[in-house]
Amino acid sequence: MFAYTEPTGTNFLSDQGALNEYRAMIDGFYRRSASVSNSGFTLLDAFENLPTGTSRIDSISWRAFPITASASFDEIDNDRFRWQDEYVEWRVERSATGQVTQITFTTEFQEYYEALARVGTDALIAGIREVIPGASPTLDELFGSDFNPGTTNAEDRAQRFRQNLLSNPWNNGEKGILCLTQQFNTAGALFNLVDKCAIPRSDIPSSKVCGAVAGACGLGRNSDPIICQASQDTVLSARAISLVDPTGIRVKELLGSWEIGGISVDINDTKDNQGAWLLSRNGRRAVLDLTKGVVKLGGNTITSGAEVSTELQVEANVISAPEASLPTWAKTGQEFMRAP
Repeated sequence: MFAYTEPTGTNFLSDQGALNEYRAMIDGFYRRSASVSNSGFTLLDAFENLPTGTSRIDSISWRAFPITASASFDEIDNDRFRWQDEYVEWRVERSATGQVTQITFTTEFQEYYEALARVGTDALIAGIREVIPGASPTLDELFGSDFNPGTTNAEDRAQRFRQNLLSNPWNNGEKGILCLTQQFNTAGALFNLVDKCAIPRSDIPSSKVCGAVAGACGLGRNSDPIICQASQDTVLSARAISLVDPTGIRVKELLGSWEIGGISVDINDTKDNQGAWLLSRNGRRAVLDLTKGVVKLGGNTITSGAEVSTELQVEANVISAPEASLPTWAKTGQEFMRAP
């Protein structure tokens, strides 16, 4: 198995004894995608030990605003599980007078917390406190009132935690936000998108492939068509492709014109932004803190998270190399030769 690294850039999973659980889940995604017939998607092991300069890493970026949403900014904020579908979700906090005080964005996949749940409830609670300092989750909040995590196995515990994420107050916005939970924002969907769009289609333009991979690519999204076309262009140039380790979506930057206290600032520069915009967990989490001063976007006071998402750029990274340079087992249709 490839030595997949922790997505948050920390040693937390390892310290909790959950890294192998996480690796096993992620390895399953890679192996299923590498086994897709005629797809140029391959295993990460294929890129090890290649001559310097043979492989390259490309960033595929898009804006976080859910263009599929036929709703107002406030509706998008308040109905996250329906509308926020660009592999980015957020929680808005407001003052007693209704002013936005903080917006927390996440791009973390559920598998991180599932790995902790597999180890046990103590590891899971520690993981939640790691991302939400001061959190005090109960077992009923995490798993539901009709489930005893102490008398079940690791698989059932992880599955129940995942099923309860919509009701979990530390994730559904009532008390916090942990990870991507909207139905289309899954690791499986990302892998399915890349592997299907990595089946070479010389009969149609690469920009049309999204509409030709039934069920794998959402034409109306910001993310899917961009990721799909990039994947198709890569394999059409006789290169094999895979998702970079650590797997996932990263917050890249905020675009737009920003000011704090009437002074223009580079919102992405921690030396300039007065702590108003902070990224953490290896770009999997970001907080816009509007208590640091009068923060404005485009000269206007911020009234919703959705309006900030119109300027939020996120990215997925892929690695590729000429298929001819790969070991035999890594070439299209041969990945089955690689033992687990």
